[in-house]
Amino acid sequence: MRKVLVILLIALLAASVFAKIKLTFWTMNLKPRFTDYVQGIIDAYQKTHPDVEIVWEDVDWSVLIQKLLASVAAGNPPDVVNLQMVWTLDMAQKGVLLPVDELLPREVLAKYFPAMLNGISSGGKIYGLPWYSAAMVSFYNKEILEAAGLDPKYPPRTWDEALAYSIIIKQKTGKYGILPQLFQTPTAMFEMAGLPVLTKDRKKAVFDTWEHAQVLNKWAMMYKMGYLPKEMVEGGEWLKATELYQSGELAILLEGPNFVFRVKDNAPDIYKKSDVAPALLGRSQLLGLWYATLNIVKGSKHPKEAAEFAAFVSNEVNELKFCQLAGIFPTRKAVLDHPFFSKDDGTFETKIRLTAVKSLKAATVFKYDIPHKQELFDKLRETLISVFLGEKEPYEALKECAQYWNEKLAEGE
Repeated sequence: MRKVLVILLIALLAASVFAKIKLTFWTMNLKPRFTDYVQGIIDAYQKTHPDVEIVWEDVDWSVLIQKLLASVAAGNPPDVVNLQMVWTLDMAQKGVLLPVDELLPREVLAKYFPAMLNGISSGGKIYGLPWYSAAMVSFYNKEILEAAGLDPKYPPRTWDEALAYSIIIKQKTGKYGILPQLFQTPTAMFEMAGLPVLTKDRKKAVFDTWEHAQVLNKWAMMYKMGYLPKEMVEGGEWLKATELYQSGELAILLEGPNFVFRVKDNAPDIYKKSDVAPALLGRSQLLGLWYATLNIVKGSKHPKEAAEFAAFVSNEVNELKFCQLAGIFPTRKAVLDHPFFSKDDGTFETKIRLTAVKSLKAATVFKYDIPHKQELFDKLRETLISVFLGEKEPYEALKECAQYWNEKLAEGE
């Protein structure tokens, strides 16, 4: 009997020594197109880390946040979750994420673009790793510009030029020049104009000025006069803009480089008429940056190992391959030194990519780590739309909205 107990004890000890660390990894809308790519990363990691088992689940973006919050509340969260940069700060404020600067060495974090790390930082802590980014460019239909008497060799480079082009294009062709996606991020029109939205301490709204009202009035008048598509205020501007461009009813579209693949597949005739220019800029000469993140979820049983895996997923080798597959852009500085982002092979796709790299120089992160952010943004969006629809005057509308913001900001969390 004693011999049997000794054998069982040895077996239990062996099992504990060789037990694998199980990490659950959630991505966002990567299956089935990138199944082989992600699974290849997992296989490579498990090969060099035989003590780790990665369980991968791909989640639709529309239910990701809801599912994440539910899993945390149930005490069964993923270890690593793929979010958008904006969601990262929101989840950090809710106490859902762990700071990665407490889990990874400085030399690893130093490999990422500082602006991207800053964009997901709050209270001096970094709440994720940037994974992949989207650089914007301007696609434009040369045929529409020519029909309007505009030289396609000289596309607009600023938003004011684009609005001037839109007037000419509408008058000469009946088509639209551009569909600005101003309401997805309602602070955008002021950011582009170089106007502040908050005080430096982020405790008070400052968009209740005549200068802000003039900017709003400029855009609203363009809409009221019919030079901007009516779809602007209906929601889903991104989808409607892409549909209008692909149908040949929109001359200029601000998009990421991977859009070219959709145009080529969905509207090959429009693809043949298209060219590309750097992203439109406003007076600020800055462009809002979007990127995806990898985040460590509070409640993970193995946060350090989870952070190490996230760093592996977003390392230089894996990022470069992802960029080549998906037409996206890296978040690690060294990847941009690769010839893929600098060598011109004469193709339209490469021209788009190299143009986008230039646009990255103007990219920045407009960060709003403030209490009640969603509610405040919804209120500002509602205010802007009311002016576009002629229901309110610009200055009075902004003044009323700023007062609402200030009351909410004064409440705190």
